[in-house]
Amino acid sequence: MRRLAFVCLKGGSSKTTSATAVAIGLARRGKRTLLIDADQQANATWTILEGQGATSPTLADVLMRRSSAVEAIRSTSRPGLDLLPASAELGGCNVALAQELARDTRLRSALAGIEGQYDHLIVDTGPAFSTVLANVLVAVEEVIVPVDPGVYALLGLAQLQETLAEVREAYGNDALRLAGVLLTKVQRNTVTRDIEAELRSRFGPLVFTATIPLSVKVEEACSRGTTVMDHAPKSAAAVAYSQIVEEILHDRTKKRSRVKAVGRSGEIDAA
Repeated sequence: MRRLAFVCLKGGSSKTTSATAVAIGLARRGKRTLLIDADQQANATWTILEGQGATSPTLADVLMRRSSAVEAIRSTSRPGLDLLPASAELGGCNVALAQELARDTRLRSALAGIEGQYDHLIVDTGPAFSTVLANVLVAVEEVIVPVDPGVYALLGLAQLQETLAEVREAYGNDALRLAGVLLTKVQRNTVTRDIEAELRSRFGPLVFTATIPLSVKVEEACSRGTTVMDHAPKSAAAVAYSQIVEEILHDRTKKRSRVKAVGRSGEIDAA
């Protein structure tokens, strides 16, 4: 079971849009897929449940050990796609777990009960480091970073790389790696071209070949409580996400060796 999390320590980078689109795309290709909503805003849950919130049990109940993952997971209207939903209660987990033992490994332990039931596990995350995000990074093996083309995206990538290295060392999750950088909200202007060129220069094949254009169809889909894959499947954004799914399935990034780190001299291992 491949475990991928969409992570960016910055809001507005299209994490939820990307996580839901990729999860749907994988399910449509016959892959048994579980989407985990690990953001207290629960936008992925609202989207996949077509404008509805989730009743208990949710991920918060799993992390607080009031429910097993099996009990909290529910099927969706999309064949092949299941959901482990979030709720606003997830925000309280960061405080409630502060004094608990093994607080950062609870998600990994819970997911042991579903090992082998899915081909892909996709996780949507919040924009700040927290106990919940630590749980995600301990539990997954691959991190995909959606970034909008701006200078802050470069700074955020440097911070995230350091976080991944700390998690690998602290929790022995040696498999954890930066598996992809996904450019979102792309426009045809000089700023976008410069940022994309810089990312491709520093991260090489880690940057997905396909990029996600800034599209009103994405906003329309969000306002209707659905995804761009359903709302406008022939739109440029939906087609681009389909290309991203193909790149994930081919996992071309495993062929790379070393990539340059943002904001540092020399090179670092991406895995």
